[in-house]
Amino acid sequence: MPPARELPRLPGTYALLIRIAAPLTFQAGRLGTVTLMPGWVVYAGSAHGPGGLLARVSRHRRAQKTRRWHIDALTLAAPVVAVWAAVTPERLECRWAAALAALPGAGLPAPGFGASDCGCPAHLIAIPEPDAICGALAATTRVDVGLY
Repeated sequence: MPPARELPRLPGTYALLIRIAAPLTFQAGRLGTVTLMPGWVVYAGSAHGPGGLLARVSRHRRAQKTRRWHIDALTLAAPVVAVWAAVTPERLECRWAAALAALPGAGLPAPGFGASDCGCPAHLIAIPEPDAICGALAATTRVDVGLY
């Protein structure tokens, strides 16, 4: 993977790469109990509030936080390994989740995860290998997708 860049304080869409080292069970709000098997998962989200991508992704990386979203429960239990992001006012997370889910060998380990405010099946995708992430995300948009 190329060297990471610093996240900007601008609005955009991001994808969090998370490594699940051992079977992991946690409570994800109204979604209930979620169990993830060892492997790689990617979460697609957006950051359009104050502080943009830097604020949102920094929050996901913090060890101490109030659980607000499904992803908070996961990132409290398993660290974020890498982040891909695109600076854009457009909300691309649904397109990104669909592109990741279409990768060969991908699956939805927790239907509904991260998708309570849209019609997507989920925004958390299990993938066999992280190598294809950037290409899958970049194919959905005309904006630059970078590793952060």
